[in-house]
Amino acid sequence: MRLLSLALTQFRSYASLFLDLSQGDVHMFVGGNGVGKTNLLEAVSILSLTRSCLGTEEADILQWGTEYYRVRGVVQDDAEQDCTLEVVSQQAPRVQKACFLNDVRRQVEEILGVMPTVVFLPQELQLFSGAPAQRRKFLDRLLCQVSPEYLLSLTRYQQVLRQRNSLLRRIAEGAASPEDLAPWDRHLVEHGVPVTLARLELIGTLQLTLPEEVAALGEDWRDVEILYDRRGSACDRDALTEEYLFELEENRKRDCILLATGAGPHREDWHIAVGGRPIQTFASRGQQRASLLALLLLQVSYLELRCGEKPVILLDDVFSELDLSHQRALIQSLGGYQVLITTTRVPEGGVDFRLWSVAEGEIHPMKVPVALRSPSKK
Repeated sequence: MRLLSLALTQFRSYASLFLDLSQGDVHMFVGGNGVGKTNLLEAVSILSLTRSCLGTEEADILQWGTEYYRVRGVVQDDAEQDCTLEVVSQQAPRVQKACFLNDVRRQVEEILGVMPTVVFLPQELQLFSGAPAQRRKFLDRLLCQVSPEYLLSLTRYQQVLRQRNSLLRRIAEGAASPEDLAPWDRHLVEHGVPVTLARLELIGTLQLTLPEEVAALGEDWRDVEILYDRRGSACDRDALTEEYLFELEENRKRDCILLATGAGPHREDWHIAVGGRPIQTFASRGQQRASLLALLLLQVSYLELRCGEKPVILLDDVFSELDLSHQRALIQSLGGYQVLITTTRVPEGGVDFRLWSVAEGEIHPMKVPVALRSPSKK
Protein backbone atom coordinates (compact mmCIF):
# COMPACT_ATOMS: atom_id res chain seq x y z
CA MET A 1 0.00 0.00 0.00
CA ARG A 2 1.22 3.47 -0.87
CA LEU A 3 -0.09 6.96 -0.27
CA LEU A 4 0.36 8.64 -3.67
CA SER A 5 -0.81 12.11 -2.70
CA LEU A 6 -2.08 14.04 0.29
CA ALA A 7 -4.19 17.21 0.31
CA LEU A 8 -4.99 19.20 3.46
CA THR A 9 -7.42 22.06 3.94
CA GLN A 10 -7.51 24.14 7.14
CA PHE A 11 -5.71 21.40 9.03
CA ARG A 12 -3.71 22.76 11.98
CA SER A 13 -0.83 24.83 10.57
CA TYR A 14 -1.72 24.03 6.94
CA ALA A 15 -4.29 26.34 5.34
CA SER A 16 -3.86 24.46 2.07
CA LEU A 17 -1.30 21.81 1.20
CA PHE A 18 -0.78 19.28 -1.58
CA LEU A 19 1.99 16.68 -1.51
CA ASP A 20 2.95 14.32 -4.32
CA LEU A 21 4.32 11.24 -2.57
CA SER A 22 4.32 8.95 -5.59
CA GLN A 23 8.10 8.93 -6.04
CA GLY A 24 10.29 7.01 -3.63
CA ASP A 25 9.61 4.78 -0.65
CA VAL A 26 11.06 6.76 2.24
CA HIS A 27 10.00 10.38 2.68
CA MET A 28 11.83 12.37 5.33
CA PHE A 29 10.34 15.65 6.52
CA VAL A 30 13.03 17.84 8.04
CA GLY A 31 12.47 20.96 10.12
CA GLY A 32 12.79 22.56 13.52
CA ASN A 33 10.54 21.91 16.48
CA GLY A 34 7.03 23.31 16.27
CA VAL A 35 6.92 23.85 12.49
CA GLY A 36 4.21 21.27 11.75
CA LYS A 37 6.04 18.02 11.01
CA THR A 38 3.94 15.95 13.40
CA ASN A 39 0.77 17.61 12.06
CA LEU A 40 1.49 15.97 8.72
CA LEU A 41 1.69 12.47 10.21
CA GLU A 42 -1.43 13.18 12.25
CA ALA A 43 -3.28 13.99 9.01
CA VAL A 44 -2.21 10.68 7.45
CA SER A 45 -3.34 8.82 10.57
CA ILE A 46 -6.77 10.46 10.34
CA LEU A 47 -7.00 9.41 6.70
CA SER A 48 -6.23 5.83 7.69
CA LEU A 49 -7.74 5.47 11.17
CA THR A 50 -10.44 8.20 10.91
CA ARG A 51 -9.12 9.72 14.13
CA SER A 52 -5.94 11.39 15.32
CA CYS A 53 -3.10 9.13 16.40
CA LEU A 54 -2.35 11.82 19.01
CA GLY A 55 -5.78 11.54 20.60
CA THR A 56 -6.49 15.19 19.79
CA GLU A 57 -9.99 16.65 20.02
CA GLU A 58 -11.48 17.53 16.64
CA ALA A 59 -11.90 21.21 17.54
CA ASP A 60 -8.18 21.49 18.28
CA ILE A 61 -7.23 20.26 14.79
CA LEU A 62 -9.03 23.08 13.01
CA GLN A 63 -7.14 26.18 12.03
CA TRP A 64 -8.09 29.11 14.23
CA GLY A 65 -11.23 30.83 13.01
CA THR A 66 -12.29 28.06 10.60
CA GLU A 67 -15.28 25.74 10.78
CA TYR A 68 -14.03 22.56 9.12
CA TYR A 69 -10.96 20.68 7.96
CA ARG A 70 -10.46 18.23 5.12
CA VAL A 71 -7.88 15.47 4.62
CA ARG A 72 -7.87 13.78 1.22
CA GLY A 73 -5.49 11.21 -0.22
CA VAL A 74 -5.04 8.94 -3.19
CA VAL A 75 -3.79 5.50 -2.20
CA GLN A 76 -2.59 2.61 -4.32
CA ASP A 77 -2.74 -1.00 -3.22
CA ASP A 78 -0.07 -3.61 -3.90
CA ALA A 79 -1.92 -4.60 -7.09
CA GLU A 80 -1.54 -0.97 -8.27
CA GLN A 81 -5.26 -0.21 -7.99
CA ASP A 82 -5.97 3.37 -6.89
CA CYS A 83 -8.70 4.69 -4.62
CA THR A 84 -9.46 7.97 -2.86
CA LEU A 85 -9.91 8.42 0.89
CA GLU A 86 -11.29 11.59 2.45
CA VAL A 87 -12.19 12.70 5.96
CA VAL A 88 -14.07 15.95 6.61
CA SER A 89 -14.72 17.27 10.11
CA GLN A 90 -17.10 20.17 10.66
CA GLN A 91 -17.62 22.08 13.90
CA ALA A 92 -20.36 24.51 12.87
CA PRO A 93 -23.28 24.84 12.68
CA ARG A 94 -23.07 21.44 14.42
CA VAL A 95 -20.29 18.95 15.06
CA GLN A 96 -20.14 16.17 12.49
CA LYS A 97 -17.53 14.05 10.78
CA ALA A 98 -17.79 12.25 7.46
CA CYS A 99 -15.58 9.63 5.80
CA PHE A 100 -15.52 8.96 2.07
CA LEU A 101 -14.15 6.13 -0.07
CA ASN A 102 -14.00 7.00 -3.78
CA ASP A 103 -16.23 10.02 -3.00
CA VAL A 104 -18.98 7.83 -1.52
CA ARG A 105 -19.76 8.36 2.16
CA ARG A 106 -18.91 5.32 4.27
CA GLN A 107 -19.04 4.18 7.87
CA VAL A 108 -15.85 4.19 9.92
CA GLU A 109 -15.57 0.39 9.84
CA GLU A 110 -15.58 0.53 6.02
CA ILE A 111 -12.60 2.91 6.01
CA LEU A 112 -10.41 1.16 8.57
CA GLY A 113 -8.00 -1.24 6.89
CA VAL A 114 -8.22 0.35 3.44
CA MET A 115 -4.83 1.94 4.09
CA PRO A 116 -3.30 -0.03 6.99
CA THR A 117 -0.95 2.16 8.98
CA VAL A 118 1.66 1.69 11.68
CA VAL A 119 2.38 4.75 13.82
CA PHE A 120 5.42 5.25 16.05
CA LEU A 121 5.34 8.39 18.21
CA PRO A 122 7.80 9.64 20.85
CA GLN A 123 5.30 8.72 23.58
CA GLU A 124 5.61 5.08 22.49
CA LEU A 125 8.93 5.15 24.34
CA GLN A 126 6.90 5.10 27.56
CA LEU A 127 4.85 2.13 26.38
CA PHE A 128 6.34 -0.26 28.94
CA SER A 129 6.55 2.18 31.85
CA GLY A 130 3.37 4.15 31.12
CA ALA A 131 -0.24 3.54 32.07
CA PRO A 132 -2.05 0.32 31.05
CA ALA A 133 -4.49 2.38 28.96
CA GLN A 134 -1.63 3.22 26.58
CA ARG A 135 -0.83 -0.46 26.10
CA ARG A 136 -4.49 -1.35 25.55
CA LYS A 137 -4.70 1.34 22.86
CA PHE A 138 -1.69 -0.26 21.18
CA LEU A 139 -3.67 -3.49 20.77
CA ASP A 140 -6.91 -1.74 19.86
CA ARG A 141 -5.30 0.31 17.09
CA LEU A 142 -4.04 -2.86 15.43
CA LEU A 143 -7.20 -4.89 15.84
CA CYS A 144 -9.58 -2.17 14.65
CA GLN A 145 -7.71 -2.04 11.34
CA VAL A 146 -8.12 -5.74 10.64
CA SER A 147 -11.51 -6.53 12.17
CA PRO A 148 -14.71 -4.47 11.83
CA GLU A 149 -16.23 -6.92 14.31
CA TYR A 150 -13.62 -5.97 16.89
CA LEU A 151 -14.35 -2.27 16.43
CA LEU A 152 -18.07 -2.94 16.87
CA SER A 153 -17.54 -5.05 20.01
CA LEU A 154 -15.15 -2.50 21.51
CA THR A 155 -17.49 0.41 20.78
CA ARG A 156 -20.50 -1.36 22.27
CA TYR A 157 -18.47 -2.48 25.28
CA GLN A 158 -17.42 1.10 25.98
CA GLN A 159 -21.03 2.28 25.65
CA VAL A 160 -22.34 -0.34 28.09
CA LEU A 161 -19.45 0.38 30.46
CA ARG A 162 -20.43 4.06 30.60
CA GLN A 163 -24.04 3.09 31.27
CA ARG A 164 -23.06 0.67 34.04
CA ASN A 165 -20.85 3.30 35.69
CA SER A 166 -23.73 5.78 35.47
CA LEU A 167 -25.94 3.23 37.21
CA LEU A 168 -23.33 2.87 39.97
CA ARG A 169 -23.60 6.61 40.61
CA ARG A 170 -27.40 6.35 40.76
CA ILE A 171 -27.08 3.51 43.26
CA ALA A 172 -24.82 5.70 45.42
CA GLU A 173 -27.50 8.42 45.31
CA GLY A 174 -30.18 5.95 46.36
CA ALA A 175 -31.97 6.19 43.02
CA ALA A 176 -31.32 2.55 42.06
CA SER A 177 -30.54 -0.83 43.62
CA PRO A 178 -27.39 -3.00 43.29
CA GLU A 179 -29.63 -5.74 41.87
CA ASP A 180 -30.20 -3.48 38.85
CA LEU A 181 -26.60 -4.17 37.80
CA ALA A 182 -27.29 -7.78 36.75
CA PRO A 183 -28.63 -7.11 33.22
CA TRP A 184 -25.87 -4.58 32.58
CA ASP A 185 -23.31 -7.16 33.68
CA ARG A 186 -24.64 -9.57 31.06
CA HIS A 187 -24.52 -6.91 28.33
CA LEU A 188 -21.00 -5.91 29.37
CA VAL A 189 -19.76 -9.49 29.21
CA GLU A 190 -21.52 -10.12 25.90
CA HIS A 191 -19.44 -7.40 24.23
CA GLY A 192 -16.33 -7.76 26.38
CA VAL A 193 -15.64 -11.43 25.67
CA PRO A 194 -14.98 -10.89 21.91
CA VAL A 195 -12.61 -8.03 22.82
CA THR A 196 -10.53 -10.20 25.13
CA LEU A 197 -10.52 -13.19 22.76
CA ALA A 198 -9.26 -11.00 19.91
CA ARG A 199 -6.55 -9.51 22.11
CA LEU A 200 -5.42 -12.96 23.23
CA GLU A 201 -5.22 -14.12 19.62
CA LEU A 202 -3.21 -11.02 18.67
CA ILE A 203 -0.78 -11.54 21.57
CA GLY A 204 -0.29 -15.15 20.49
CA THR A 205 0.41 -14.12 16.91
CA LEU A 206 2.94 -11.46 17.94
CA GLN A 207 4.69 -13.98 20.18
CA LEU A 208 5.43 -16.28 17.22
CA THR A 209 8.10 -13.97 15.80
CA LEU A 210 8.95 -11.69 18.75
CA PRO A 211 12.21 -13.53 19.63
CA GLU A 212 13.31 -13.36 15.99
CA GLU A 213 12.65 -9.62 15.73
CA VAL A 214 14.40 -8.88 19.02
CA ALA A 215 17.43 -10.92 17.92
CA ALA A 216 17.58 -9.01 14.61
CA LEU A 217 17.96 -5.81 16.65
CA GLY A 218 20.92 -7.18 18.56
CA GLU A 219 19.38 -8.55 21.77
CA ASP A 220 20.02 -12.21 22.62
CA TRP A 221 16.77 -12.84 24.48
CA ARG A 222 15.75 -16.35 23.48
CA ASP A 223 13.13 -16.60 26.23
CA VAL A 224 11.46 -13.26 25.52
CA GLU A 225 7.67 -13.40 25.55
CA ILE A 226 4.66 -11.12 25.40
CA LEU A 227 2.04 -11.84 28.05
CA TYR A 228 -1.55 -10.70 28.52
CA ASP A 229 -2.34 -9.72 32.11
CA ARG A 230 -5.76 -10.51 33.53
CA ARG A 231 -7.11 -12.06 36.71
CA GLY A 232 -8.48 -15.25 35.18
CA SER A 233 -7.05 -17.86 32.86
CA ALA A 234 -10.03 -18.76 30.65
CA CYS A 235 -9.36 -18.57 26.92
CA ASP A 236 -12.57 -19.83 25.31
CA ARG A 237 -15.87 -18.00 24.94
CA ASP A 238 -18.01 -19.96 27.42
CA ALA A 239 -15.41 -20.15 30.17
CA LEU A 240 -14.50 -16.49 29.73
CA THR A 241 -18.17 -15.50 29.95
CA GLU A 242 -18.58 -17.34 33.24
CA GLU A 243 -15.34 -15.90 34.56
CA TYR A 244 -16.28 -12.29 33.82
CA LEU A 245 -19.80 -12.68 35.23
CA PHE A 246 -18.33 -14.09 38.43
CA GLU A 247 -15.80 -11.25 38.72
CA LEU A 248 -18.45 -8.58 38.19
CA GLU A 249 -20.74 -10.10 40.81
CA GLU A 250 -17.85 -10.59 43.23
CA ASN A 251 -16.77 -6.95 42.81
CA ARG A 252 -20.28 -5.48 42.92
CA LYS A 253 -20.05 -4.07 46.44
CA ARG A 254 -16.62 -2.58 45.75
CA ASP A 255 -17.83 -1.10 42.45
CA CYS A 256 -20.70 0.61 44.28
CA ILE A 257 -18.21 2.21 46.67
CA LEU A 258 -15.70 3.28 44.01
CA LEU A 259 -18.39 4.18 41.44
CA ALA A 260 -16.41 2.38 38.75
CA THR A 261 -16.41 -1.07 37.13
CA GLY A 262 -13.37 -2.97 38.37
CA ALA A 263 -13.35 -6.02 36.09
CA GLY A 264 -13.28 -6.48 32.33
CA PRO A 265 -11.12 -5.79 29.27
CA HIS A 266 -10.85 -2.09 30.20
CA ARG A 267 -8.83 -3.12 33.28
CA GLU A 268 -6.47 -5.57 31.60
CA ASP A 269 -2.88 -5.12 30.49
CA TRP A 270 0.05 -6.82 28.78
CA HIS A 271 3.83 -6.79 29.12
CA ILE A 272 7.02 -8.19 27.62
CA ALA A 273 9.09 -10.45 29.85
CA VAL A 274 12.47 -12.14 29.61
CA GLY A 275 12.87 -15.22 31.76
CA GLY A 276 9.60 -14.30 33.46
CA ARG A 277 10.80 -10.80 34.43
CA PRO A 278 9.07 -7.72 32.95
CA ILE A 279 11.67 -5.88 30.90
CA GLN A 280 10.93 -2.53 32.54
CA THR A 281 12.27 -3.98 35.81
CA PHE A 282 15.75 -4.81 34.54
CA ALA A 283 16.37 -3.84 30.90
CA SER A 284 18.48 -0.83 30.02
CA ARG A 285 16.99 2.10 28.15
CA GLY A 286 18.60 0.85 24.95
CA GLN A 287 17.24 -2.67 25.44
CA GLN A 288 13.73 -1.36 26.02
CA ARG A 289 13.96 0.67 22.84
CA ALA A 290 15.09 -2.40 20.93
CA SER A 291 11.98 -4.15 22.22
CA LEU A 292 9.83 -1.23 21.06
CA LEU A 293 11.35 -1.42 17.60
CA ALA A 294 10.66 -5.15 17.56
CA LEU A 295 7.01 -4.37 18.36
CA LEU A 296 6.93 -1.85 15.54
CA LEU A 297 8.18 -4.47 13.09
CA LEU A 298 5.70 -7.01 14.46
CA GLN A 299 2.87 -4.55 13.79
CA VAL A 300 4.08 -4.17 10.21
CA SER A 301 4.14 -7.92 9.57
CA TYR A 302 0.83 -8.48 11.37
CA LEU A 303 -1.05 -5.86 9.34
CA GLU A 304 0.48 -7.13 6.11
CA LEU A 305 -0.61 -10.67 6.98
CA ARG A 306 -4.16 -9.78 8.01
CA CYS A 307 -4.89 -7.00 5.48
CA GLY A 308 -3.01 -8.52 2.54
CA GLU A 309 -1.33 -5.14 1.98
CA LYS A 310 1.92 -3.59 3.08
CA PRO A 311 1.10 -0.90 5.65
CA VAL A 312 2.19 2.72 5.42
CA ILE A 313 4.60 3.49 8.27
CA LEU A 314 4.64 6.81 10.14
CA LEU A 315 7.67 7.56 12.33
CA ASP A 316 7.65 10.77 14.35
CA ASP A 317 11.09 11.98 15.42
CA VAL A 318 12.13 8.41 16.13
CA PHE A 319 15.79 8.86 15.19
CA SER A 320 16.44 11.39 17.95
CA GLU A 321 15.69 8.62 20.45
CA LEU A 322 17.78 5.84 18.86
CA ASP A 323 21.49 5.20 18.70
CA LEU A 324 23.13 4.75 15.30
CA SER A 325 23.03 0.94 15.33
CA HIS A 326 19.29 0.88 16.03
CA GLN A 327 18.70 3.56 13.39
CA ARG A 328 20.40 1.40 10.78
CA ALA A 329 18.62 -1.78 11.88
CA LEU A 330 15.25 -0.07 11.67
CA ILE A 331 15.87 1.44 8.24
CA GLN A 332 17.10 -1.85 6.82
CA SER A 333 14.09 -3.72 8.24
CA LEU A 334 11.64 -1.33 6.54
CA GLY A 335 12.97 -1.77 3.02
CA GLY A 336 10.16 -2.11 0.49
CA TYR A 337 7.59 -0.20 2.58
CA GLN A 338 6.44 3.38 2.23
CA VAL A 339 7.74 5.25 5.25
CA LEU A 340 7.05 8.84 6.29
CA ILE A 341 9.56 10.12 8.83
CA THR A 342 9.81 13.43 10.66
CA THR A 343 13.12 14.60 12.05
CA THR A 344 15.02 17.71 13.03
CA ARG A 345 18.15 16.35 11.38
CA VAL A 346 18.98 13.80 8.70
CA PRO A 347 20.39 10.56 10.19
CA GLU A 348 22.84 8.17 8.65
CA GLY A 349 21.50 5.03 7.01
CA GLY A 350 21.74 2.74 4.02
CA VAL A 351 18.69 3.89 2.09
CA ASP A 352 17.65 6.58 -0.37
CA PHE A 353 15.53 9.25 1.27
CA ARG A 354 13.34 11.76 -0.47
CA LEU A 355 13.88 14.88 1.58
CA TRP A 356 11.29 17.55 2.29
CA SER A 357 11.79 20.88 4.04
CA VAL A 358 9.08 21.83 6.53
CA ALA A 359 8.44 25.43 7.58
CA GLU A 360 5.39 27.12 9.07
CA GLY A 361 2.45 25.98 6.98
CA GLU A 362 4.56 24.93 3.99
CA ILE A 363 6.40 21.82 2.80
CA HIS A 364 8.76 21.86 -0.16
CA PRO A 365 10.95 19.15 -1.70
CA MET A 366 14.64 19.71 -1.29
CA LYS A 367 16.19 20.39 -4.68
CA VAL A 368 18.52 17.39 -4.78
CA PRO A 369 17.38 14.00 -3.42
CA VAL A 370 20.12 12.70 -1.18
CA ALA A 371 21.25 9.08 -0.93
CA LEU A 372 22.61 8.62 2.57
CA ARG A 373 24.94 5.71 2.94
CA SER A 374 26.34 4.06 6.01
CA PRO A 375 30.01 4.81 6.66
CA SER A 376 32.33 2.16 5.26
CA LYS A 377 33.93 -0.14 7.78
CA LYS A 378 37.59 0.42 8.41
